[in-house]
Amino acid sequence: MTDAAEIPGGPTDADGSAMPYTVFFPVDGAYRPADLEHSAPLPRVGDTIEYIDVRGRCSRYVVREVIHTLQLAADRRPVVGSQHDRPAAFAAGDDDAAELPGDGSLRAGVPKVILERSPSADPTEEREGFTVRVEAPTPED
Repeated sequence: MTDAAEIPGGPTDADGSAMPYTVFFPVDGAYRPADLEHSAPLPRVGDTIEYIDVRGRCSRYVVREVIHTLQLAADRRPVVGSQHDRPAAFAAGDDDAAELPGDGSLRAGVPKVILERSPSADPTEEREGFTVRVEAPTPED
């Protein structure tokens, strides 16, 4: 077996490209979020994601969108709750002047990876000259 550190694209990338992110799975017309338990390389739009459930069944998804969130760094934002006439969740109100993006240091939030079901329902896929077939185990008689 190969060491996890030797696997390219694994959670221990030497170049620091691994990061935490939240995946949003399409379920019954809505999206169900799931946070990664460890850092991993951030997928790109068009990448295929394979989810393996507890029964060993594979479901394939395609990355539809990757959303990065930025906001002013904590030392540049007003303190939430410092204004007595504002809801506790907001540091500024609708009547305050809009802030200009890029005016000072920023912090990044955890990226959101939005998935859609793979258009291919066939568990067989051609990949770089070889075939991958996913079959459900059959019970022994």
